[in-house]
Amino acid sequence: MSEDLELKRLQLKRMMKIVAQLSQGPKEEALPPPPTRETPLEIVRKHLDAKGLEVLQTALDQYPAETNLVVEKLAELIKSGKISETIDAGDLYNLFRSLGIRVKVETKIQYVKRGEAKDLRELFKQ
Repeated sequence: MSEDLELKRLQLKRMMKIVAQLSQGPKEEALPPPPTRETPLEIVRKHLDAKGLEVLQTALDQYPAETNLVVEKLAELIKSGKISETIDAGDLYNLFRSLGIRVKVETKIQYVKRGEAKDLRELFKQ
């Protein structure tokens, strides 16, 4: 009798262990994560300065199809190593202009008077 109880107790203990393992879900073994391919847009964004990101976003908003073609070509040049330095806003804007894409970027002209920056419109209002 006591052997039956001991056997049932061991079986129950084993079943509880199996249930606990199943409730945790399948364990992932130490497999390397799948390689993530960066999109051309991500590659180009890494090589832009802060204002360059603004110009790119404005271009994507105004001319999405044309800008995506430019971004793909820039990404190819960056991958091949032909472009290695950071692309600033002026260079990116000039690239779009030379391709005939007129990106309308919001601009502000300010002047400094007595250490205070003021909008140029305020100067003409006076």
